Amino acid sequence: MEILPVASGKGGVGKSVVAVNLAGMLAGMGKQVVLCDFDLGGANLHTLLGVRNNSAGLGNFIYKQVSSVAPLIQETGTPGLSFIAGDCLYPGTPNLDFFTKKKLLKELSLLPGDYALLDLGAGSTYNILDFYLMTRNSILVTTAEITSILNAYSFLKAAVFRFLNAQFAAKSPERQFIQDAIRSNTHGTDFSVLTVVDQLCGRFPESGEKARQELSRLCPQIIVNRGKNGQDLEMARRLRSLVRAKLNVRLDFIGFLPEDSAVPLSVAKRTPLFVSAPDSPFLTALQASAERITVHDYNLNEDLAAGDEDEDGDLERLRNEFTGNAG
Repeated sequence: MEILPVASGKGGVGKSVVAVNLAGMLAGMGKQVVLCDFDLGGANLHTLLGVRNNSAGLGNFIYKQVSSVAPLIQETGTPGLSFIAGDCLYPGTPNLDFFTKKKLLKELSLLPGDYALLDLGAGSTYNILDFYLMTRNSILVTTAEITSILNAYSFLKAAVFRFLNAQFAAKSPERQFIQDAIRSNTHGTDFSVLTVVDQLCGRFPESGEKARQELSRLCPQIIVNRGKNGQDLEMARRLRSLVRAKLNVRLDFIGFLPEDSAVPLSVAKRTPLFVSAPDSPFLTALQASAERITVHDYNLNEDLAAGDEDEDGDLERLRNEFTGNAG
């Protein structure tokens, strides 16, 4: 089972719509997919999927009312696609301890199938960041609006610092050094992760360089939603440049989804788009994203050390696809 988290820097960018329909597209390609509502404390993915909220969810596992995740799986009516509901009944569910998170993710990895898509809550709490970082090329959904792009950058910055922090033991001098660097930053200013990593390597050469190598393997996959024209991809290029300059992290743009009037209609009908409008422009573009996802190995990610000889090749490809779909 490949675990594929889907996140967003802010709410309202269409993350859950993307997650639901991406799961449906993968199932339509013959994959066995489990769609999981990981918006703990505010779960409502079932409404987009069109299933009733009358089954046990992740809260039942977290509070040990069931001993494994497997009994939580429910059928959706779509061949190859099953669903695990979230939880919004138990206060504190969003605040999981380390061991509960590890146990939950281990349970998911043991399920039979090809993909477990985790629809995470919006924002950058520790829970969301930890689930997002379970793979090195998880999906981040954004739009081309400047506020959304900046929120995507803020999310990635938080994820990078969380990832860097996790490379060291809880009370290690390296982790303390990172925390001191963050706290000593002048309030209201931005500073480069590269600077912190360089200082870390200077202070702790062996462990710092190892952390730098691990960080270089991160390559989030970005889906730009609600595109209106090819010029929107210029904002994606700016996001890539900012992330490269400040975080030294590569981005892989795998989808540019057009604004589509069929999307809000499907939400209102509580019917996923792959059922209500399978030939819609949104799904045509998302199909290409699903195909790109299938070529990755989300457990090993051995290909992430490759260089960036054609860094903007993916953006040009998406621009051409968008023009073809619009035509």
